[in-house]
Order: sequence, then structure tokens, then C-alpha cells
Amino acid sequence: MAAHPLFPRFTPEFTYDPRPGYVFIERNARTKYVLLEIIGINYLQLLHTNDHNTSDLIYKACYYTSDWVDNDNFLPSGYATIKFIRGGPEVLRSKLAEEQPIPDPNIINVEKWAIQKYHGGYCVALPYMSEGSLRYILSTRFHNGLPEDCIAIALKQALRGLFVLHNLGLIHKCFSAGNIYVNFKSNVEIKLGFAATIYDSELESPLFVSHGTELGVDSTVTDLQDDPPGHPNLELGELYRWAAAPEVFYSPCDDAHTVHSDIWLVGVAALELAYGNLRISDHEEFEAMIKKIKRSRRLPDKLEDVLEEINVEEGKGKGKMKKVLVYLNDKLKCVKGKRKFSKEFEELVLDCLSSKESKRPSVGDLLQRPFFRNAKNLQWFQRRVLYAKNPMAYC
Repeated sequence: MAAHPLFPRFTPEFTYDPRPGYVFIERNARTKYVLLEIIGINYLQLLHTNDHNTSDLIYKACYYTSDWVDNDNFLPSGYATIKFIRGGPEVLRSKLAEEQPIPDPNIINVEKWAIQKYHGGYCVALPYMSEGSLRYILSTRFHNGLPEDCIAIALKQALRGLFVLHNLGLIHKCFSAGNIYVNFKSNVEIKLGFAATIYDSELESPLFVSHGTELGVDSTVTDLQDDPPGHPNLELGELYRWAAAPEVFYSPCDDAHTVHSDIWLVGVAALELAYGNLRISDHEEFEAMIKKIKRSRRLPDKLEDVLEEINVEEGKGKGKMKKVLVYLNDKLKCVKGKRKFSKEFEELVLDCLSSKESKRPSVGDLLQRPFFRNAKNLQWFQRRVLYAKNPMAYC
């Protein structure tokens, strides 16, 4: 099955790639930012331009304030995420983000606009989120999804941020596991990225930056591996597009985005956190999967079971159709009455994925549900996720 033509796979060539060790100086405050390592890609910017052959890197940097030399300090003052923004809509969004920060601890705000101009664009500083995004945590440690009690903790923190955005009359448009970031210093923080503070952490697509790029020599990026035979998948970085609410996906204009379409994406993000990945071949397969889940009124133990059933029903894999159908029917009989996920979580997902916009709950309504009201604290997330000794065991 071929990938959806609207979302082509591509290998970006970076136009912004200073080597680690490069120093930026914020001239007004005389703060020095030293690039340490590549931690991500600015895909959101790429997707909002017509050029699908360029992209930009995201860096972890340490910074030294102006009083660093005066006090004979050798350790950095702190750490930041450095993002390069070329001219275009994101520049305006970034300026507004610094001038009008969103007063909520669950939202990532721009810390410093325009450290300095660079190659026709600007460098901005964001808070450094040490653990990357929830999608990165899934891709590296929890391939089969997070424990449900930890999904409740993470989503609750992100929804608190989304609640503030909606109250301010703002629409997120890109809510996903890739835009919820985790920081762990002395305490755990889970924050929602918005507009200019969104980036793909740790090259989680997954992509591999060549050694030459790290040294500032060769500006190329290559895939770690090809898709499994017979099952190409849509890019997770573009999930907010191909898994958008029906009224957005089939609309020719950007005005279709509303608070209701954000809630649809909350449901999709919940699925991603529950299963660890959404390996979907095309939008038609995604729609068929959602329909099957809503028809059964429960979440399957594994998405692969539903996708296999869809492929059989569509006549893919001829010769095995009867055998697979018998297997699936027998499997359903065996698990009847058993639930991997709680009824509260299943109802949350199904309500968010309602085809009718008016029937989707508001963020405030979601936060009042027992699934979130009874959620454990961030220290529990720390023990169960960040300190997990055998994270792959959750399946």
C-alpha cells in the first residue's frame, strides 16, 4: 500500500548547520550561547513553507550570562534549546510569543527572541526540555505505549496548557505526543509546545544525522531504515495533518481549525501514547481504523490486530483471507469481556474522536473526568517512566 501522496517522504538537506561549539552572543545582555549537540529538527517550519528540500537543526546549548566572568564562574549559567527561524510566518509568531507570553507553567514560551541574526534568519532560545517529547520517549523506551496511569498524568499536564490557549481564543492546530515535552532536573516538568516552541526532539522521525553534519561538513540526513516491507507508514511528524479532524482534513482552507478540531487531536494523541506508535499506511487506513474502534466501542489490545483485519477486508493478502478472519474471530472470542484499557480511558478517546464537532467535549469537561481527576502526581510519572528499569515490558 503506497503512502498518501499528500505527504511524501523526503530526505531534507539542511541549510543551517553550525557545528557544535559554535558561539552566539546576545549583544544587549552580553549572554553567550554555546552549541553543544544536535537534539532535533524544525519540521513545523518546513511544513509551513513550499520548500520540502530544506530544514533546520535544533541544538542543546549552554549559556553564560554577563556576570559569569566577573564572578569567576566556570560552570554555565544554565541550558537552553536553540532554534533557527528563517523569514516567514514563524518569525511573526516568535516575536508575538516573546512580547505576549502565555502565563501558564504548562506552556513552553520563547525565552529570548533573536539572540542574533544568522544566514537570513534568527536564532531564538527556548527552555531546555531534557527528556525530549513524549513521542521521543515512546520511540526509545516505550515502543508499546505508556502505562495508562502515566498517560493520565502526561495528558493532564498538556490539557492544562491547552485549556489556557482556548480561553485566550487560540487554537493549537498541532496537538500530539510530539509536542508534549518532559524536563527532569530536581523535579519533573511536562509542558505543551505551542507555535514557535514546537520542534521534533532528538531526531525522532527516526532520522540519522551523518557524522559529517555534526562537524559542519556534510549537510545531509538519511533514514535509519526503510519501512517494513508491505507496510509503509505516514510520517509521525505530519500526524497533525493526516490524522486531522474530518472537517479540517477535507477543508481547502486553514479557517477550518477550531477548538473542536484540537479535541480530535487529543484523542489521536491518546492513541499514540497508548500504543507507542501509529504505523498507518495512508489516510484511508486511518479512517477505517477509527471507524472500527468507534463501532466496537472499545480499544483493541493492539492496533496491529485492527489494521490486519482492515487489510483482509480490503482484499490485501489474498489466499490468507479466510485463515486470518477465522483467527481474528477466535481471538475476539477469547478476549471478550477483558479490557486492557479502562472504560474511562476508552470513553475519553471515543468522545474526542466523535465525528460531530458539537459532541466533542471541551478541555474543561475532559479535565473534570475521573480519568484525570484521579491521576497520580508527577513523581509517579518519574518512577514509572523516567526511572523504569525495563520499559519495554509495557505492552
